[in-house]
Amino acid sequence: MKNKKELQKALASFEKIKQLSNENFVLLSPTGGKEGDYYMNYVRIYGYAELFRTLKSVVNVCVLSLEGQIDLTLDIKNKEDDVIRVLEFAKCLIPLEEGIYLDEMRKLMLSDENNQ
Repeated sequence: MKNKKELQKALASFEKIKQLSNENFVLLSPTGGKEGDYYMNYVRIYGYAELFRTLKSVVNVCVLSLEGQIDLTLDIKNKEDDVIRVLEFAKCLIPLEEGIYLDEMRKLMLSDENNQ
């Protein structure tokens, strides 16, 4: 009887893991091409002009990070705006949903370990 109970508990845990995975693994979507390739979701760009401004800001911030390259930074007009744009873009890349999943998985996995 104990084995049947353990099996039911394991199946319930597995179902919980599947549910959490479906709800929280949302940042990357498979491309449908080569195995292991993914599209990144939730990076919102409102058109080509914004995309190009964001890419230019990324390059500008990289240039600004180079020490002693003052001549390269002279044509960068809005340094603060560039840094803010890059940080806002980077913020969109943080997988918060996956972090929630990891917290839930940790609780689930450690609670099973502690109950044995």
